Amino acid sequence: MSCKAMKYLHPGKSLIVILLLCLGAAAQSIKPSRKMAVTFDDLPYAAVGQSHGLSHAQRATNKLLRVLKSWRVPVVAFVNESGLQVTGEVDARIALLREWIDAGAILGNHTYSHPDFNTLTIEQFEDEIIKGEVVTRRLMQSHEPYQLYFRHPMTHTGNTQAKKEAIEIFLAARGYKVTPHTIENSDFIFNALYVDALRNHDEAMARRLRKEYLDLTIAATAFAERFSPQIFGREVTQTLLIHANDINADCLDEILKRFAERGYRFVTLDEAMNDPAYKTRDTYVTTFGPTWLWRWMKSKAMNVSAKGDPDPPPWVMDLFRKRLRN
Repeated sequence: MSCKAMKYLHPGKSLIVILLLCLGAAAQSIKPSRKMAVTFDDLPYAAVGQSHGLSHAQRATNKLLRVLKSWRVPVVAFVNESGLQVTGEVDARIALLREWIDAGAILGNHTYSHPDFNTLTIEQFEDEIIKGEVVTRRLMQSHEPYQLYFRHPMTHTGNTQAKKEAIEIFLAARGYKVTPHTIENSDFIFNALYVDALRNHDEAMARRLRKEYLDLTIAATAFAERFSPQIFGREVTQTLLIHANDINADCLDEILKRFAERGYRFVTLDEAMNDPAYKTRDTYVTTFGPTWLWRWMKSKAMNVSAKGDPDPPPWVMDLFRKRLRN
């Protein structure tokens, strides 16, 4: 109602209308109170192809850390130490890890070489864990005590109950907590195509991929917001899994902006793990790597439909499969 129209109302009614309009505007401005922990995988850099080397890793690292600092986002970042072992670049790649630490990140263990646990024995996977903490633990010494975190490559936590339980016991004995995730956005698929577009100077394709990636990220977030109340009766603190790669370097600022618009504030992984939902024991055995919302649902013997859980658009998947064949 316009101010001009309101002057014809009775003074008392005018006051009521004004109050109702103010209350309506206030209600629209209130955002839900949500929390999210942000985690990165595949440090020092998730490269695509051997030629995508140190200079690209430095660019991505600097841009990611600049954005995280501007949003004051605490992160845990998981390292594959084999990615440090590039002839002539070892010191420079270790320096990238130091940049993450200097920016306030906690470095976690993502195994040495990112193997698929489904294809390894328990003993082989234990060796990967031990070998994957050598440099990282040394770099983090000045920050002790801190919680040690581990994330399974591809979040494959064990394709048999015996393997899953054995590694959980092994990790706990070494002081590690397994790191869940509740939101995953297939960024590795988009990133492979995005790097190709950048190499080919195809800005139109790069722009299209950024848009689709941002849209899928928010769709996956909205799904987690709808799915978690069906398991726990409320929205839980979310944990985002993304990678230290090029598409995130170029999209992270917009991603965080969109999260903030949905009412999220960014918290430490320690705080996220204190959410009671994260105390739910994951007993789900699978060859795949679903989110912990799915694992917790199955562990609680529930059967909640995952309809609406978004996938990358068909045209993106078609290009990605074609790329794999080539």
